[in-house]
Amino acid sequence: MRLYPNTIEFSASKIEKCSNSWFYKLQTTSQELAKWHFASPSDSAGYSELNTWRAKVLIVEDDGVTRMLLEEMICQRGLEVRTCSSAEEALKLLQKEFTPLIFLDIHLPGMSGLELCRCIRDSEQGDYYYILAGTGNNRAEDLKHILKAGANDYIAKPYQPSLLDVRLSVAEAQVHEISARKHLERELKFLALHDPLTKLYNRNQLEAMITGAIEKAREGKPSFLVYLDLDNFKLINDTLGHDSGDRLLVALAYVLKNSCRDHDLLVRFGGDEFVVILQEVDEAMARQIAERIRQRLDDFIFSEKGRIFHLATSIGIVLVDCLQTPAQILAAADSACYAAKANGKNRVEFHKNDAGRIARMISEADWPSRIREAMRKNLLPLWFQPVTSLDRKRILYHEALIRYADPSSPQLTAPHVFMTAIERAGQSLPLDRFVIASAMLALKKYPDLTLAVNLSGSSFGDNCLPGYVAQQLELHGIAAKRLIFEVTETDIIKNLAQAADLILQLQEMGIRFGMDDFGSGFSSLIYLKNLPVNILKIDGAFVRDLPKQPFNQVVIQAILGMGQKLGIVTVAEHVETIEEFQLLADIGIDYVQGYFVGVARPTPYRLNELFAPLNLAVE
Repeated sequence: MRLYPNTIEFSASKIEKCSNSWFYKLQTTSQELAKWHFASPSDSAGYSELNTWRAKVLIVEDDGVTRMLLEEMICQRGLEVRTCSSAEEALKLLQKEFTPLIFLDIHLPGMSGLELCRCIRDSEQGDYYYILAGTGNNRAEDLKHILKAGANDYIAKPYQPSLLDVRLSVAEAQVHEISARKHLERELKFLALHDPLTKLYNRNQLEAMITGAIEKAREGKPSFLVYLDLDNFKLINDTLGHDSGDRLLVALAYVLKNSCRDHDLLVRFGGDEFVVILQEVDEAMARQIAERIRQRLDDFIFSEKGRIFHLATSIGIVLVDCLQTPAQILAAADSACYAAKANGKNRVEFHKNDAGRIARMISEADWPSRIREAMRKNLLPLWFQPVTSLDRKRILYHEALIRYADPSSPQLTAPHVFMTAIERAGQSLPLDRFVIASAMLALKKYPDLTLAVNLSGSSFGDNCLPGYVAQQLELHGIAAKRLIFEVTETDIIKNLAQAADLILQLQEMGIRFGMDDFGSGFSSLIYLKNLPVNILKIDGAFVRDLPKQPFNQVVIQAILGMGQKLGIVTVAEHVETIEEFQLLADIGIDYVQGYFVGVARPTPYRLNELFAPLNLAVE
């Protein structure tokens, strides 16, 4: 029986998508099918681990002899095969098991192969499948209908083993590529919600969690927010290094999980700061759990490199009040934690509405006023860290890093100490302008210097930014190509369209734009799609301990591949060891930055000053 174009018609007049699952109601001319649930790739055990990946093939063929021959030929390739004789049977199988490669005959009884193809493509997981259609026709018009229905490829009957082998080879390669891409997408989605180190929720989720606790409080189900800050984490980091500090944080997360109840919510809020939301507890129980956490951390002994450290934690607790905002509740818990530190550390403090005491504590760390004074008195010097090629024959640029020079202390303070307070006070914009002006002076002083300046999300919402930058370039006689602006993907950019317009204006002047900490959140892909980018700096979380992190290697390779296809330079930051450096060279990263190449210092580097270890094999 020949199949003509006018008979190839899928009359699904309505597709109703049910929430929270992949269900579709399909109406056809001959029958109304049941609601079908399409299994997702996460339902497939073999999909999650690419190293043990093995393609599964679903053969949909009503002719028994052809089906048996196809099954035998495909099994010889080492693939797992499922078979069925109708589209309806195939849909039932796809409910239960994700099968990425589908070999279907377009001439099927009941629902046709083309209707099945459209049904699969219209599902939410439709792009997870590779569909190879078999047809007895080779008319161009018929083949167009096959591809239009959603098939990736087609093969003419009778099936020739040599041609089928070629088609299956192409299909296997495509399925593996799709599987790798979807695996990466799921991991990036996970990273958008979780801290990559401890696997706890990250701070992006905190506001929604507090909002949920507020709603429960309105229903008479009280919750408490617990704010934890390690008292001596900096000592461990400075003494043993960041790798040891990371291992400690992972161990700490484990202790926290085992100290809380299953339905309590754990968040890594910052470097050594954690938040726990104790749901549906009274004050006595909240105090009991907080004390249990404090005691277990106090009893915890961290041993590394022949040294032993005891952990101490200051904990602040606040009742989730349905009359307050999430920001107010979090600030109250932070104040209680600060009180615990001020009162001797390693203790639990409940928030008390003592405005005078809180004001005194805040005044001790009044960073906004100190930074305003520092800008006025020029107490924020620039330091420089190089970004270099792998062969160390070229410095692409230096990153400008500010330091706070406290008049009462010989020690300089890094920006991570005060930036949160500056952002909360709404002073990011004047600080950005100060850094831009300082960068112009540095570019004028060092004629061969190219400099990258970090800007906050606030600046990319400022329509006056391009005019201010143009004015500064003209004032100091600086070529725009020597200036780069960087913004981290975790900065909040409220209006992407406005930000993109400002970036384009800067690029038209000759300034380049870099995205810092790329990959730390799934939103980075959205920013990459909407913002014109010249440079991608891969988040240091993917570089740290890279030889022991196969998934991170896959992520870096994927980001490098995207960059190469889009013509974007890639930079791996926080490179601290020769092993990390060597592996990045093997992967083919364009440029690197980190302590291994050059630490931040008050003056820019020359090529002969870069750290270049002997016997390092880099082409």
